[in-house]
Amino acid sequence: MNTFLNQLKYFLIAAAAQVLIFNHIHLFGYATAYIYLLFILKMPRFATRNRQMLWAFALGTVVDMFGNTPGIHAAAATAVAFLRNYILAMFIPNGMTEDFTPGTRVLRWSAYIGYTAFCIALFCTALFMLEVFTLSRPLHLAISVTSSTLLTLLFTTVIESLNGHNR
Repeated sequence: MNTFLNQLKYFLIAAAAQVLIFNHIHLFGYATAYIYLLFILKMPRFATRNRQMLWAFALGTVVDMFGNTPGIHAAAATAVAFLRNYILAMFIPNGMTEDFTPGTRVLRWSAYIGYTAFCIALFCTALFMLEVFTLSRPLHLAISVTSSTLLTLLFTTVIESLNGHNR
């Protein structure tokens, strides 16, 4: 029960930060930071896929409701949650079998950056492909995906370095 309450607390913080602050930041009309992804990225390694996907879908739905985006955040966040453990497995040291929360204390900085960058890029690609739903403006799509990925990666890295510990 205590784990659920901690997850709920982080869920509410992530949703509030995204909806109240980060949804209103649009650098150069392209880049938006999707800081709520940190909630999904920091779930324990052996959290069940169904649990991860349920939390991600719920968080994406909250962001969609307040951002007036019909399901695209829920879909993109759920896709990341579905693939997260496979992506994480590419970056953890060989033979590591214990349960942990992904972060710089367990992973080296390079592995942590690689893991988060891969997940964020996947999210941004899915999000913008669903939002645009066309390839008629590929340069605009590429700039949006790249700039949002880099901005989100910057914010998540700063938060991780300030956090100093895993939850």
